[in-house]
Amino acid sequence: MKNIITIICMLLFATAANAQVKKVSIQASGLTCSMCSRAIYKSLKKIPEVSAVKEDIAHSTYHIQFKNPDQISISALRKAVEDAGFSVVRLELKTKFDHQEVRNDSTLRINDQTFWFVGIHPQSLDGEKSLLLIDKEFLLEKDRKKYPAVAAEDKASGGDKVYHVTLLAS
Repeated sequence: MKNIITIICMLLFATAANAQVKKVSIQASGLTCSMCSRAIYKSLKKIPEVSAVKEDIAHSTYHIQFKNPDQISISALRKAVEDAGFSVVRLELKTKFDHQEVRNDSTLRINDQTFWFVGIHPQSLDGEKSLLLIDKEFLLEKDRKKYPAVAAEDKASGGDKVYHVTLLAS
């Protein structure tokens, strides 16, 4: 119950970020051939907001650009990979910030989605930074162990997903 109250309070005071997601990189698991890679590519390209997908077959990674970055849906990206028969094992967001203050256990609204920062120190973000999603749907368990406990099922008011992120070194 205390966690729910904490989440509600944090969401009420979530800062509307002066930031925008510019690109997303997704690494998928289970790929064994170029046909597997192509299935994910085609599935990602079906998302209306996606303008370009660049495959990195050697690393099972897809670099995605958008027609309108304000309309990015992280859950749609994950669903596209899963619809192709695979799972996401890493998702990074390349985000441009303009003097945005963040601290550990704070939330920001970016591209109309809520992000909860974990494992960071207070700082002002400027320029392009990489955010790593650390929820269980987006990162391997062995990699998630590097971060403090993250409640995988946290929900914002109205049923919106709260995405837990950490900053990657530049």
